[in-house]
Amino acid sequence: MAKCEYCGRMIKGELVKKVLRGKRHVFCTEHCFRLYFYKIPKFDLEMMYSLFTASVSVPDFQTLIEEEAQK
Repeated sequence: MAKCEYCGRMIKGELVKKVLRGKRHVFCTEHCFRLYFYKIPKFDLEMMYSLFTASVSVPDFQTLIEEEAQK
């Protein structure tokens, strides 16, 4: 697993690979690449998420499917 050069998160899926001035870089998204490219200062994503999002409990779908199949 690789680590995004901008946000520092581990990349599970497909990498965004870029070459800048002969040096290879790896990012998790095109968005992180653009922030890196334009030298936007890093910000705390976890704080941003806590301010602008709400946590929602999601039921385990496998359990729901099994319960529905038993009916």
